[in-house]
Amino acid sequence: MPIRSLLVSLVCCLAVPSAALAAAGDRVLDIEEQALCQQINSYRAQNAVAPLQMSVALTTASKWMSTDMSMKNYFSHTDSLGRSFSMRLTAFGYASGSRAENIAAGSPGAIATFNQWKNSAGHNRKMLDANYKVIGIGRAYRATSTYKWYWTTDFGSITDRTMAC
Repeated sequence: MPIRSLLVSLVCCLAVPSAALAAAGDRVLDIEEQALCQQINSYRAQNAVAPLQMSVALTTASKWMSTDMSMKNYFSHTDSLGRSFSMRLTAFGYASGSRAENIAAGSPGAIATFNQWKNSAGHNRKMLDANYKVIGIGRAYRATSTYKWYWTTDFGSITDRTMAC
């Protein structure tokens, strides 16, 4: 593929992430993202809460958010386009219903990130909320950003298209 075509394709995907990526259907979790999903589901089981399924739309939104935070060097639930997490989830094709988001920064590993959230009442409550049926997980790294590693988990009450955790 000529470089110009590749750049045009890349710009299109970045400009319209929900449309471009949702059609691809090839969501891949890295080993730490998989470990976080398994850790959260194990924790839910220990607390008599059903496991979460991995939502394709929420994962796409989570990965985008973590990348956005790392690339633009910020840490907030409001993304660089000024959207709240709920607006962002809608933009990435997630249906309405109850929603929540956890973000973390500074750790490359799933266990440390999970423990950050477990030790925070508000974040812990989201991980154990039985109303949530699906999750999206994304992490990103940028050496020149303040925290280096950025994590996002998005939770939803409506089960949409899912993939393996």
